[in-house]
Amino acid sequence: MDKKILIVGPCAAESYEQLADTAKALREVLCSLPSAQFEHVLRAGLWKPRSSPSTFQGIGAEGLPWLVEAAAIAGSPAATEVAQPEHLTAAYEAGIRHFWIGARTTSNPFMVEALADTPIADKQEIVWYIKNPTSPDIDLWVGAVERLRRAGYRQLRAIHRGFAMGEHTTSIYRNAPLWSVAIEFKRRYADIPLLTDASHIAGQAERVAEIAEQAMRMGMDGLMIEVHSHPDKALSDARQQLTPEAFAQLMLRLTAVDISAHDGDSTELASLRQQIDETDDELWALLSKRMNISQQIGKYKREHNMPVLQRTRYNELLRRRMQWAEQHGIDPEAAKQIMDIIHEQSVLRQV
Repeated sequence: MDKKILIVGPCAAESYEQLADTAKALREVLCSLPSAQFEHVLRAGLWKPRSSPSTFQGIGAEGLPWLVEAAAIAGSPAATEVAQPEHLTAAYEAGIRHFWIGARTTSNPFMVEALADTPIADKQEIVWYIKNPTSPDIDLWVGAVERLRRAGYRQLRAIHRGFAMGEHTTSIYRNAPLWSVAIEFKRRYADIPLLTDASHIAGQAERVAEIAEQAMRMGMDGLMIEVHSHPDKALSDARQQLTPEAFAQLMLRLTAVDISAHDGDSTELASLRQQIDETDDELWALLSKRMNISQQIGKYKREHNMPVLQRTRYNELLRRRMQWAEQHGIDPEAAKQIMDIIHEQSVLRQV
């Protein structure tokens, strides 16, 4: 895809004034971007599926005309999240044609099916953005895409918004990026643009830029970024929303990144890739050696009537590996994921 897609705007629609002020500020930034490089959409959540019922649940259908008018001010199509058929129907009748499915909805095939089956007059004019599910289950993500595709929708786009790992993560971000899942989605669906929701991964306004730049350098097809005229007064996700001024600075930073560079037939790059291949060969040989040793340990444990799983030993091993990873510039959470897979396979080999 030639153009990068930008979906920008506040987390939630809170008032007409808030949406209009944000749209006016965004228009100045968006109009300054090269039209050949970017296409943009104004976002705002009207229905907010919050974890706690005591938090702001969204303004609902009352905000539909606000969003439509704000989008006209920004010079962009309007987009909002829909989770139930009545959301989709109301927004469609108000003239909105861009919709995203949130992570919680993607995680529920029944809800996706209900949205896919909602009667729509012209499905060809609808653009769907499907966020990854809350857990790193790529099949749920794929299932949501396929349900919409089978329902006759053709303009499909996906959004990588990271994964809620709960107490199992040491990530500095709100949601663990797990770029490998996004890369696998991109491998399976080369024809579907994949955007990164930098705001929901970062969780903090000051970290949005680094996630956005990583996404662009990885070849993602665009970004979803939350921008609010006054983030300190936001009713939801205030911590991760950028001011229009911060968003302008981010776009200056991103337009300086050469996202169109071609590796071509660079001799230097070919040499480095050869080194990667040779290193991978060594790595797989070592993994094979480790599994063979695990098999011998399993035999010893059976002969001496010992349990296969020894949690204290693994906890200490994991602690040392994560500490080593951090000291050597490797994400400890990534190291934990690798060790968990290796340990699981070792236990299976012993069994």
